[in-house]
Amino acid sequence: MNRRWPLKHFGPAVVALWVCGTGWSQSSAVATALRRAIQGGDMNQVRSLLRQGADPDAPDAAGNRPLLDAAAAGQPEAVRLLLAAGARVNATTPTGRTALIEAADRGQMETARVLIAAGADLNLSDRGLGSALEAAERAGHTELAAMLRTAGARTWGRSVGDKVCVRPWKGDGFCGVVEAIAQTQYRIHVTNLVGCRDGCSARADCSAGKPVGGPEGLQPGDSIAISSSCLTHTGVRP
Repeated sequence: MNRRWPLKHFGPAVVALWVCGTGWSQSSAVATALRRAIQGGDMNQVRSLLRQGADPDAPDAAGNRPLLDAAAAGQPEAVRLLLAAGARVNATTPTGRTALIEAADRGQMETARVLIAAGADLNLSDRGLGSALEAAERAGHTELAAMLRTAGARTWGRSVGDKVCVRPWKGDGFCGVVEAIAQTQYRIHVTNLVGCRDGCSARADCSAGKPVGGPEGLQPGDSIAISSSCLTHTGVRP
């Protein structure tokens, strides 16, 4: 009876010999073993594989690198080991995602702190997630977002503290300061109305079903949750 055992049951040296016998690429098998060790939190195995020459910066078929795996798994010690072995802190996937963006999106505070200390670029941007700051804010990781801002991350005109406008009523509407972000929902502290002298009609997504202006409508000082698609102006000067 033949039994097939997963590679994880064998040491890296045995894996290398078996791989050569089957025609697989030894480097591919070692890279796979490194990723499994990172994801499983086996730092002794990570150290061993790196000492044996595992490439700390080798991308997989999707363009993801071990550093990204470590950030996703919340393994700051693996991040330190990979960086010490030569992994590039600002390496990107084909979409532009970095380990810092991944850590920010997943709320991995300590991992993000290690990456920032290692010189991670705070303002690189991924096509899907945006910058690390934007990713952290959208995911509701407020402490991590605050750390990024303290470290010097720039806003892109629609982050917490930025002034934006919601004016889909033919140019009328309101402006305010972003108070919080949760995925595609923005909480805005209204600072002023634009037009809407006789009141603008209520819109479920852009005014929480309330009219803008008028005796019963939205007024400066109110806070309101809206969809991100309602933001018509960002980075507005006070």
